[in-house]
Parts: sequence; structure tokens; C-alpha cells
Amino acid sequence: MNHSHLTVDAHTHIFCWGENPAEGFLSRPTQKSLISKLLLRLSGIKKERGETISEKIYHRLFKDLESTELDYIVLFAQDAIYKNGLDIDYHRTHFYVSNNYVLELATRSDKIIPCASINPMRSDSIRELERVRAAGCKLVKIHTAIQGVSPDLPEFEAFYRRAAEIGITLIFHTGYEHSCKVVSQKYTDPRRLARALDQGGNIIAAHCGTCTFWDKEDYYPHFIEMMHRYDNLYGDTAVMAGLVRLNACSKLAKEPEFITNRIIHGSDYPLPSSRIPHRKQVGLFPRYRKNLLDLDLNIKRGYRYGPRYENLILDLIQFEP
Repeated sequence: MNHSHLTVDAHTHIFCWGENPAEGFLSRPTQKSLISKLLLRLSGIKKERGETISEKIYHRLFKDLESTELDYIVLFAQDAIYKNGLDIDYHRTHFYVSNNYVLELATRSDKIIPCASINPMRSDSIRELERVRAAGCKLVKIHTAIQGVSPDLPEFEAFYRRAAEIGITLIFHTGYEHSCKVVSQKYTDPRRLARALDQGGNIIAAHCGTCTFWDKEDYYPHFIEMMHRYDNLYGDTAVMAGLVRLNACSKLAKEPEFITNRIIHGSDYPLPSSRIPHRKQVGLFPRYRKNLLDLDLNIKRGYRYGPRYENLILDLIQFEP
């Protein structure tokens, strides 16, 4: 199917405050963090209708979906840290959104493509992989830093191989994580994706390994190195239009075509983009600035990545409406 006329944001989030923990939650320290407070204020979520913060987040997402110029968004679940591979470790898990919740939200809007999340350290990880695939999900996110997953471990090979066999594209967080407490930033190095890539499936390095200017290491060069080595590696631009990754978008746009042709649009919604570093692309007061999805899309359009930047994700998952 020809998807060239469609526009997709391949990296968006729904957050749950914790009123219904089965759907998802943020830990108390994460709720109280400066980043969470800034997110609620700068995104405008606090002003949305709803009696709880989770309801406000939900209503904001669906309001933005109604007005966006995007045809689809990929909405991420977020798996937990587990005790002995069995039970959620509520003490160490700071950000959780269940697969069932995201799958259910996808039934409420034709614009939502669900992305499950599976910690491969779960004892039932392959069974869960097959379950979400049977439910129609062709994307699975692994958050290396928050879930405590070092993706280069040999015990994960069977999980990666099964994902490739059943047509699931795996998305790994790469680059330093700042939104909540992490197990290790070392796990976000794109070089650690070699074992997953060697199993033959398509892999997306979320954030292209980019880090902020104050981080101890910069993993972006490692992402470029891996793009040279593996044709089945892709990158997304989520969070790269934020204020603290000042030159990330422009630096990526200067890479050769064989790299930019494998870059996928993603925003990291509802984390807001900043207009200031990208005023040449969108100006300071674009008409769509109140829709965070459209603001991020138009910022990145200005950098003219590959011709399939806005819809390549649909080819990877062989999407059919």
C-alpha cells in the first residue's frame, strides 16, 4: 500500500497519574519532580477539563487528535520493572502505562496506532509479545534506562528473534533519560543494540542517541556509527526539538541521505517542543502552536529529512487502515 500521502507521529505518550494503577501510574517522586510540574504547566494540561490529572491528560490528547493535521499517532505503553521476572516492583517502577490501556485507547480513535511495551526481563516476555501481536500490535517499546534493560544481554536473543519472526518492530530508548529516575544511563548507548539488530528484525533507536549539553556522554556519534553498520536500524526524532537539545535537529539533517532516509518523525508528545531554537522553521507565533503535535511536526518539516520521514513507520509495520 502506498502511504506517501499520510503523516504520522511515531512517538507519543499517554501518562497516568495513578488513580487507577491497573491502567498506569507515576511514582510519588516522579509526580513531585520539577520536570512533571513543568510538563503539566507548559503543555497546558492543567487547564484541561477533568476531575483528575489522568482525565486532564486524556482529554488533552483527544482534543489535540481532533484538531491535528496528522493522520495517525503511535501511542506508547510503558512497562515496569519486575521482581524475579514476575511481579511489578512498585518501589523501583516510576513510570508505567499498561499495554491493555493503550490497546483500549486505540479502539476509541482511528488515529491511534498502539505501541505495546515489554520489559524482556519478564518471565512471560515472549508470551506477552505474542499476545499483543495477536491483538494487532506491530510495535513494541523497550525503555532501556527506566526499565533497567541492558539490550546487549544474550538472554534476550530469543525475545528479539521472536519479534522479528512475527513482524514486530522493536523501539529502544537511546540517549540519556531525564524525565524520571533511571537504572543506568549506560543502557541507552546505541552500540548496545547490536544483538537485537543481529536477529534480523527492524529496530528503531528512539531519539537517535541524542543527549543534552550537560550529560557526561554524547551517544549521537554511536547512533551514526550503528546506522553505518546496520541497514535494519532506524532513528526517530522524538524530543529532539526541545530546548535542551539545541542543535540536534540541524545536526541530523546534515547527515548523508542513506541515514536521513531512515529517520522517522516522532515528537515525544506531550513533552513540548521549543520554538526559540527553531524560529527560522516556524517563527515565534505559528498559528498551530497550541497543538503540540502540529508544532513539533512543522518544526521538523523545516529540516527536510528523507522523503518518507513523515510516514516511513507505516511501511515498517505494513500498515493497513
